[in-house]
Amino acid sequence: MQSTIKHLEAIVSKAGDVAETKVELWKLRATGKISEAVSSMISKIALVLLAGVALIILSFGVAYWLGTELGNVYYGFFIVGGFYALAGLFVFLFRKSWINGPVSNLIIDKIMKE
Repeated sequence: MQSTIKHLEAIVSKAGDVAETKVELWKLRATGKISEAVSSMISKIALVLLAGVALIILSFGVAYWLGTELGNVYYGFFIVGGFYALAGLFVFLFRKSWINGPVSNLIIDKIMKE
């Protein structure tokens, strides 16, 4: 009887160890997936920021060039500003399909990837 109790205690102890190991494994997997998703998002944000800076510089150049071609520099800036206002309106109207969906899918793909 005493040996049966010792065997049961050993089994319960080993089951507890297995459960603790599984919990630690889940934590490590979750940490790995979260860090991968965050690092991917940070690199994409950096790329967008650099592209944004390049776009701003190009926009100033195009606005100045258009303005000199039209006779007044501010005409070019109004034209470029109007273009960005229209582009912003389209992005606002289609933000769910162009931005929200793809970003959500990217995050889910990064987290769910084995």
